[in-house]
Amino acid sequence: MNKILSQNIYTSCIALIMLCLLSAGCTKKFDEINTDPTTFSSLTQSTIPNAFAKAEYQGIYGDPGIYQLARNLFVDLWSQYYATIDPGVSPDRYVQRKDWEFYQWLSMYSSAYPTLKQVIEATENTDLPANAVAKVWKVYIFHSTTDFYGPVPYLEAGNGQFNIPYDAQEDIYYDMFKVLDTAVAALQAADQTTKPYGDNDLIFHGDIPKWIKFANTLRLRLALRISFVDAAKAKEEAEKAVAAGVMTSNDDNAMMDVSTASPNGLNLMSPWGGFRMSASMESYLKGFSDPRLPVYFSPAPDDSAYHGIRNGLSVSQLTGADPGGAGDNLSNIGPDWSADLSATNKLTVMYAAEAYFLRAEGAVNGWDMGATAKDLYEQGIRLSLAQWGVGSAAIEKYIQSTSLPAAPGDYLSSPAVSDIPVKFSDNTETQRQQIATQKWLALFPDGIEAWAEVRRTGYPVLYPVVNSDNPDVPASEMIKRFTFIDLEYESNNQAVQNALPLLNGPDKNNTPVWWDVK
Repeated sequence: MNKILSQNIYTSCIALIMLCLLSAGCTKKFDEINTDPTTFSSLTQSTIPNAFAKAEYQGIYGDPGIYQLARNLFVDLWSQYYATIDPGVSPDRYVQRKDWEFYQWLSMYSSAYPTLKQVIEATENTDLPANAVAKVWKVYIFHSTTDFYGPVPYLEAGNGQFNIPYDAQEDIYYDMFKVLDTAVAALQAADQTTKPYGDNDLIFHGDIPKWIKFANTLRLRLALRISFVDAAKAKEEAEKAVAAGVMTSNDDNAMMDVSTASPNGLNLMSPWGGFRMSASMESYLKGFSDPRLPVYFSPAPDDSAYHGIRNGLSVSQLTGADPGGAGDNLSNIGPDWSADLSATNKLTVMYAAEAYFLRAEGAVNGWDMGATAKDLYEQGIRLSLAQWGVGSAAIEKYIQSTSLPAAPGDYLSSPAVSDIPVKFSDNTETQRQQIATQKWLALFPDGIEAWAEVRRTGYPVLYPVVNSDNPDVPASEMIKRFTFIDLEYESNNQAVQNALPLLNGPDKNNTPVWWDVK
C-alpha cells in the first residue's frame, strides 16, 4: 500500500485504471467492448460473451487498483485479516477515506453493473441459460454492495440516468431471493451440456451444474445473513438451498481466471509493502497450530518466524516514535500471492467449505441442513485444509485439537484473542463461535465476506483496534458500514435524502445495516 499512497501518484494511477475499466481495454477477452458501458450501446451475439467476462472481472474488483480501494484499504483491515504498517492508511484506525471509497462505487455503478445489465437484457429472450447465469452474477455483486452501505440503487440501477432511487436493504434481499428462484429454475430446465459464454465465463466456463450449485450456495449465504432479523424467511431459503444442492467438494469452488491483462489484484499488491498479518490472525493460527499459517502468510524477514501486528496502531506506534514501536519484522501475505503469480493465481469468488459452515450454523438453529452441526462443521474444516494441500492425518488431528488461541507476542503484549478450541463443543453458543471462527479462517482472503460475517455474528472474537480516529466509532466497537459517497450527495441528492430514513440511524459508520441486529 505504501508505494502508491502519494496522493498525486495514487490519483493518477486510479484515473488510468478507471479509464481502462471504462474503455474495457485493460481486461481479458474484452477487446470487442470498447465503449463506456453507461452509453448503453447495443450488444451483439458476438460481443455478449466478452461483455459478461468484463462484468465478472469488474464485479469482483479484480483490477489491482480497484481491488485495493474496494477491499484491501478497508474491509481486509476491518475483518482483521491484515493490519497496516503504513501510517498513511487511516482506515485501519476506522477513518473512512471517501476519496478512496469513491472508486469502489464508480467501478460498480459506472462499469460493472451497467455492463452486466446489458448482458441480461440482450439474453432475456434469446439465450435463457446465459441470462440465468448473468442474473446469478447480479445477485453476487449486489449482495456485497448493499452489505457495504445498506440502502443502495438496485431496482433502477444501470438505467443510464444520474438520478436513481435507493432501495431498502430488506427489499433488495427479498428481491435477490426471487432473482435466484428464476435463475435456478431456468438453469435446471436447460440442456446441462450447453456452455453459456464458454471460456468467456471466467469462473465455471459455462458449466451449468456448477452454476446451479453456486447459486444455491449463494442463496444459503444470504439466508444466514438475514437469520437474526427474519428467522422464518432465513430458514425457508436455507432449506430450499440445501434441498436443491449446494457446493459439497473443492471441485465446486468458484475461482475466477486471471491473465497478464486481467491479473489478480492481490498478487500485484503484495510487494507494495503496506499490509501484514494481523495479531488476531496470528493468535488463532499459531494457537491452533493451523497448517494454513505458512500458506496464508510468509515468515518475517529477520527471524523466519511468523509475526502479526495489532490493527489501529497510531502514527507514532508505526513509525517508531513510540518507545518500542511495532517495527517491521512482520509476516506479509503468503507465497501464493506473490507478484510473479498474478497472471495465474485465480481470484477467490466462493469456496465450498463455506457451504458446510453455513449449514452447520443452520443445523445449530434447528433447520434441516442434511446432517448434524458437528459433522458439517468438521467437513467444512476438512475441505478448507485440503484445499490448501494439508494431508488427511494432519486434518483429523486439527479437528480434534483442544489447543487454544495464543498470545501473539506483539509489542503491546496482547493476551490471546479468544479461548475456544477447534474441537467441537457441547455448548450451543460456543458452537456458534467455533463455526464463525473456522469460517472466518476458511474465507481468507475474502475480506468482503469476512467483514460481513463478523458484523452479523459478532464472531470470531477479534482484538479491538488500538486507536480509532473516527469520532463515531469507538475503538472497542466494530465499524458497521460505509457512508454514502459525497458524489451521490452532490449529483443524486434527492435520492440520497429519501434513502436516509431507510437506514437504522444517521448516515454514519456506526449505524448498522438492516441485518446487523446482534
